[in-house]
Amino acid sequence: MESLTIQKLFDAKNRQFEIPAYQRSYSWGETQIKQFIDDLRNASSQYYLGHFLFESSSDNTLLIIDGQQRLTTCVIFFSSLRNELSSREQNGENVSIDLDDIADYYIRDIRKGTQKFKTVEYDNNFFVNEVIDRTDRSQYPATRSQEKIRKAKEMFEGVLEQTETLEIERWYNLVENATITQYIVSNKAEAAQIFAFQNDRGKALSKLEILKSYFMLQIYLSSADKDLINENIKYLENEFSMIYQRIVTVDEKEDDVINYYWRAVSGKGFGSDEIIEGVKSALYEQDNKIEWIKNFVSGIASAFETIYKVKNSTYRYIRDLFYLNNMALSYPFFIKADRANVTEETFNRLTRFLENITFRSLIRGGRAGVEARLDCVLRNMDLTDDAKIDESIDWMIDRIRTDWWWGYWSDNEMMRIVNSGWFYQNRVDNYLLWKYEMYLCNDNHPIPHKVTFDELIRNESIEHIAPQTPTNGNPIANGYGVYEDKETPENGIASGEWLNCVGNLMLISQSHNSSIGNKPFTEKLASYGKDNLLNQQKEIVDFVENKNNPVWDKTAIEKRHEKIKKAVKDIWDLNEI
Repeated sequence: MESLTIQKLFDAKNRQFEIPAYQRSYSWGETQIKQFIDDLRNASSQYYLGHFLFESSSDNTLLIIDGQQRLTTCVIFFSSLRNELSSREQNGENVSIDLDDIADYYIRDIRKGTQKFKTVEYDNNFFVNEVIDRTDRSQYPATRSQEKIRKAKEMFEGVLEQTETLEIERWYNLVENATITQYIVSNKAEAAQIFAFQNDRGKALSKLEILKSYFMLQIYLSSADKDLINENIKYLENEFSMIYQRIVTVDEKEDDVINYYWRAVSGKGFGSDEIIEGVKSALYEQDNKIEWIKNFVSGIASAFETIYKVKNSTYRYIRDLFYLNNMALSYPFFIKADRANVTEETFNRLTRFLENITFRSLIRGGRAGVEARLDCVLRNMDLTDDAKIDESIDWMIDRIRTDWWWGYWSDNEMMRIVNSGWFYQNRVDNYLLWKYEMYLCNDNHPIPHKVTFDELIRNESIEHIAPQTPTNGNPIANGYGVYEDKETPENGIASGEWLNCVGNLMLISQSHNSSIGNKPFTEKLASYGKDNLLNQQKEIVDFVENKNNPVWDKTAIEKRHEKIKKAVKDIWDLNEI
């Protein structure tokens, strides 16, 4: 253990730093950068940057095992500071700091032309362009970590631009002379042991980081043949390298992915997110701990690959699951099936099944019910090969049709909700109406200019064709029939029942909805027939008996209601899975 300064650490003559591929990429966000700047503002004469762990490599290169976020931030800070002071110097301002020294020590060795600090390989070209050489400012960030690098640089530039030169120079001296402690090890086994102990002491680490340090320690402790320690640790490094490369390409929290994986493989389903303790208990029972660790880490890597595959899929039912906002409950199924290397056909059938029962669950309501029943599915489905997945899906469909407990997802239960006079503001009302639009498109109707869920729902609201509040309180005069508060009215529409049933609901743009409000039906009907509108708007005229004197009453609503009910039966037909 050695105490020194940042300046001493970077020693211009013989030091290079590199983040190995098995470490995570740059992850500091706005909060951490603001804290870094605030620390400089508030520091007097002493600044402590913490402990760093390095593994010595060839050619005077140190691999950063612990502390890379802080060190990367320091390099970005030095680069931004040098650029700001250089600009001021060119404008005639007196700058007391040797700017060439900043470049030589922290950015690029002038004599050797070598980069002093390298990020993980897949970010390094961007880092060079953005921070080291500042050449190609037009390069678009390809990963979240690259976005964070650019954001950190921009935040430093923005603050430095507004700061007096003397204060900037004070900050530079604070960071350059910041005290650190370093520990340099010469081999992977020692690095793994120290890293594990260092990161098992109450720091706020992600589940992935905790597992990585724990597994590396267990590899060290469980290797009877010490000559194999480095080989086994190298295997983990390669797997974690794959994991970290994929993390930056998926918009999913890594702890969530770890949870999905644990739910898929633990046998505990959705009942347990205690992955750390669960892993420790499972490993304790293993005779061959090293092989179990290797398989488990390989599984984590494949889980991130599955998430990437699913997020970039164009298969319509996968996109539908995203629209239903139920991926947290779907991902464990996909991970488990993908690990079995099932065919695309089987994977897609599983997807159709998940979309179908997810819709049935959501339309009925009750989050707890969704998770409880899907948990039972996850536990009961054999997702080890194509034939067993098909058998499991067939078994589940049979249970839905015949078993009272699974009746939660039955056709009768689904249609009970669809038939309700209180369908408005159901969790899936806009999703159902969007699927109905797609149903009309598939039924030889013209395809509207907006067909995807995102395009449609982003600007669409739900229109009550017969308005909730009729113009001047006189519905008949405005073409809507009688509004009554009777449970079974003799004539007209029952307020609250027919007004809010699916037959009276329609997707429409917010601007269109606002413009027609509660206008007479003839005016609404005329606006529904314009070009580039949805098929469900254009077809409203089909349900009106008297085209010359159109009225939107109970009879018209019932006709449309029945058509949509038939569409729902067709769209979510279990026989089509």
